[in-house]
Amino acid sequence: ARGASPEPASALVAPTAGAAPMDRVRHIARHVAAGAAEPGGLKSQDVAAPPIIVTLIAAGNSGHVCAALFEENTKGRVKTQLLTSKPHMFKSMKLRVKFPTGEYQEGRLHKVSDDPAELIPQSDIVIWTGPVTTTKATFENIRPYIDNRKTAVGTIFAQGLVHLLAQRTFGPDVRFFALRNIPWLCRMVKVGEESVIVGAKSNIEVMTINLDLSWVKRELEPLFVVQKTGKWEPVIDILPDFCPIVFNPANQIIHPARYWALFRHWRGEPLSDDKEPSEWLYRGMDEVAGEVLVVLDEELQLLKDAFYRATGAEGCKAVIPLKDRLLEQYGDQIEDKSTLAKMVGTNQAYSLAKTPFIRTKLGVMPDPNHRVITDDIGWGLCTLVSVAERLEAAGIQTPTTMMRMLIEWHQKLMGKEFLYNGKLRGRDCADLVLLRPGEPLELVARPAMVGAPQQWLSSVDEQPEDRIGNP
Repeated sequence: ARGASPEPASALVAPTAGAAPMDRVRHIARHVAAGAAEPGGLKSQDVAAPPIIVTLIAAGNSGHVCAALFEENTKGRVKTQLLTSKPHMFKSMKLRVKFPTGEYQEGRLHKVSDDPAELIPQSDIVIWTGPVTTTKATFENIRPYIDNRKTAVGTIFAQGLVHLLAQRTFGPDVRFFALRNIPWLCRMVKVGEESVIVGAKSNIEVMTINLDLSWVKRELEPLFVVQKTGKWEPVIDILPDFCPIVFNPANQIIHPARYWALFRHWRGEPLSDDKEPSEWLYRGMDEVAGEVLVVLDEELQLLKDAFYRATGAEGCKAVIPLKDRLLEQYGDQIEDKSTLAKMVGTNQAYSLAKTPFIRTKLGVMPDPNHRVITDDIGWGLCTLVSVAERLEAAGIQTPTTMMRMLIEWHQKLMGKEFLYNGKLRGRDCADLVLLRPGEPLELVARPAMVGAPQQWLSSVDEQPEDRIGNP
């Protein structure tokens, strides 16, 4: 019921009697790691701790959910601020979220503004919840107000080389976290008022720079849990490096394959009648899109394997094929597992997403500015190809034929130029975050740490010198 008290800690759901022994061990270990959390998301000793100021940037689906969860999850310890271009839409300062159980939780915003100078300087944590493609502009605009000694900056969904962007923007001492997956399947119901969690996730993963596991468990995990449902989830596990984010078999391969297949008959004129694409982005995915997706996933896995052989980055071991990831994450929600297209197209968790397009009197046109395109080309496939090009420069060949074809098709649609003569040398590459020529491959896995010698200085010291004095 709305306004009901949180479930006591003892009500947290335990594994069923038939669960495997290791499942029980993992379950116990997660709750021990979470600090035997009490209702409200805090350990007993944290109740008297000083308040934490958390600023959300952008007010989309996940931003609305965060605003509704944080206050009660932390027993009021967290004071939530919102940086948005539409502060007038949040006059009530109260937002609520509905859980799959039918219960509601309400949270209060303590300050809303469209001026970063009003919110960022006093923030302990800043969470970016907006589109991936605008991450660079956002980081650059808040940079003057970030004090790395005080404020941790993070993204609620990370893609591409966002960790390199964070370090390039805020400096090597940045305190940064990147969630590999959004904590819940969610959507906004009414701007400034209500959102709904369609489905929670039992665990998600994070990678950090200059932040340790104890900080993640103490400050980050309690923010996102849906404890009112009787479960402490999602539990946040820390990754060994950023490879599972960079090589994530998710949106960055699913969306380009599907969108190309939906609009493959488009020749610059609106599509109508039997050529008009499905209104559903995932539902009913055809085998044409499915076969392209199979090849993309194969190229991604080969790229990840080549990177692992070159660097030994442990996180590569967590990057599994898309089919395996779908079964692991959504197995009981997938009706037909016969092909990859059927797995995506009959996944209940994906069923409500609609195809972005522009409707005209003559039919529909693709929408070149939608994040399904902008996020997953510039911050997805282009990032992967930049890693492949860097491997190639090191003498390691890995195929990216399908990736490059889809970049070429989408960049024409977008009016952009990333690939030029088959290489990432186009005029718009400056807007992206790519692995630069000459940069160490290891930066894909983790950025250079504070105190590490600069690359130019290391190369000077490593030069052999067989002579004695000057000739």
